[in-house]
Amino acid sequence: MSTETVQNTVKTFKFSFPTCTNEEVLYKLEVPVEIPHAGSPRELVQRVIKMFHIPVYLEDELNEKLATFIADETKNFHNERDEKLLNQLKNSEINVEGIVKNWERLFKENVVEFAEQKGTSDEEVFAAAYHKLVHSPALETILQVESSYAKTVMNMLKNRDEDIKKLTQAQTEEMEEKVRLLNTSSTEEEINALAAQHFEQQSLAAGRWDSQLDALRHAQRAAHRAWLMATLADYQADERITPSNSPLCTFPAEFPLVRAPPRPRLEESFTIHLGSQLKQTHNIRLVAVDMMDLCCVDHGDSEAAGRVQPALALYSGELSGCVVLAEAAPLRSPLRHAARASTEHHFDDVELQLRDIVEKIREPAEKRNEQRVAEQARGGGGAGGARARARRALQTGDVFVTRHSNLAEPHVVFHLVADDDSLRSGDITSRHPAILGLRNILKAACCNDVTSIAIPLLLRQELTEEMTAAWCLRRAELVLKCVKGFVLEAGGGGGAELRTLTAALPPAAAPAVFAAVAALLPAIFRVAGPVRARPARR
Repeated sequence: MSTETVQNTVKTFKFSFPTCTNEEVLYKLEVPVEIPHAGSPRELVQRVIKMFHIPVYLEDELNEKLATFIADETKNFHNERDEKLLNQLKNSEINVEGIVKNWERLFKENVVEFAEQKGTSDEEVFAAAYHKLVHSPALETILQVESSYAKTVMNMLKNRDEDIKKLTQAQTEEMEEKVRLLNTSSTEEEINALAAQHFEQQSLAAGRWDSQLDALRHAQRAAHRAWLMATLADYQADERITPSNSPLCTFPAEFPLVRAPPRPRLEESFTIHLGSQLKQTHNIRLVAVDMMDLCCVDHGDSEAAGRVQPALALYSGELSGCVVLAEAAPLRSPLRHAARASTEHHFDDVELQLRDIVEKIREPAEKRNEQRVAEQARGGGGAGGARARARRALQTGDVFVTRHSNLAEPHVVFHLVADDDSLRSGDITSRHPAILGLRNILKAACCNDVTSIAIPLLLRQELTEEMTAAWCLRRAELVLKCVKGFVLEAGGGGGAELRTLTAALPPAAAPAVFAAVAALLPAIFRVAGPVRARPARR
């Protein structure tokens, strides 16, 4: 039995006042008032005064008594209602489950009516579909299809380069001929006009090819998504589908999954333990390689095999990261060429990501740089140099992040701004902005499911004359010690556990330097090794 809805009740408000001529004669006023009263007592008083011609000097008294009457009667009404409901609950006369369901229905109706209508986005649906397919027999064909798309883009890039090269060569010959005939059949004005014409032709050619490449990438992205969703529907409809009879085989397998022999490079791996009480195991890989080689995909026969691990971990909690040294201008990132060598099917194109970064950092960077200039000006030194550096939006140690699915190893690239002459010298400390930038990178990696990351060990992209063997050892020791503390700090804050750390030396590093740096690792970290037991003496 469900409780009945308690209706409002009507109470009579009584008010009496004497006449002007005889105080013993009283006028009696009775007004029905609905309890609980939904309106304003003062408004009701004004209506009563106008309707019954009550003297105005009684307004204050009437207001006070009517307000007290409404408050008392409302309190009594609630007390009586609550007592009745409690008695019904004690006697099991209330259907509590029915009341809960009614409230649930009312809540849902209210949410549906007023809440924002938001469902699963297309990006989330596509991510789930891709993650399911790459962990199925369809993985091989998916990688082959993506490889065919990449080859098409590479062919167009090759045609673009050849076309621009031919145009440049023809313009160079034409300009040389004009210059040779200067003061005979050509003038400086004609040469200047020809240079402007050549510049316009170059711009038009570059714009035409960029437009064609963008159109190709958009078409490939749309076709790839539609094909994947159709493939998922086929796999869900027929569980007996195998790689040999699936509709995926409409794409010929002309890219055999055979790895080409890797190029020889210096590399060594260590297993280390960090922590005093609760020890954590990590892998450190020391390798002499250019950071761009870890990002660039070799679009050859072995590409599909090399893309297996990045594809499997793309939508997972075991992402791979990479630290790339960048300039203060994000649009001049060295990663642009590698990321645009194939179509980005899962995230925004690298150009769009970098432009978005430029827009987002402009306002906070300007405020920060203005504050730095003001502080240095108050200090009384180096104000001119500070203003020159403040013209740049980013400073040394700043980091911006891009996401990728078409690179060789990393899914996340941390661009560390290291455009500073102080990094050329070996006299930097653990408080240098670039070192603090590494700290922020490792913290962000652990907070965002990045379990494997590669860093440039010397914070330099290539070896120069001043980078002697002693210089390299000092810099490597400083960075490794700082990274050790940063990994412990980041691991203690929760999040993903950093399992693999790749320390990359420049590819031109000498074997002796590589061996000396490798010898530093057991001295800095606690390296796991076998226990050697001596044989017992007889």
